Amino acid sequence: EGVPWDQFGFSLNGVRTEHMYLARCLKDENWQPGSIVPHEALQIEPASTVLNYGQALFEGLKALRREDGSITIFRPDANAKRMAMGAERLCIPPVPEDLFVNAVISTIQANSQWV
Repeated sequence: EGVPWDQFGFSLNGVRTEHMYLARCLKDENWQPGSIVPHEALQIEPASTVLNYGQALFEGLKALRREDGSITIFRPDANAKRMAMGAERLCIPPVPEDLFVNAVISTIQANSQWV
């Protein structure tokens, strides 16, 4: 009680960037490296478990632009570990840490004008 949750900014706040990172993991396989693609709607199989059972996983982090113009992200490896733990709890193949961190860095670079 008394926590100003609406001030934390855990949403996209109406911002839609031009690019996103897309990777695939087929049934009984591991995650494959993805790539930066134009931001567009995703095609989802109607029988997808995320629709039928509410099974979804989200891990958010922020990128900040420093005074010298460089961009920094705070401990993306910790976000990768949390996402892997969540994936295991949901019986989803965990995204390898290096794939997660590289996807974050690639997405930030592709959308750097928004940072």
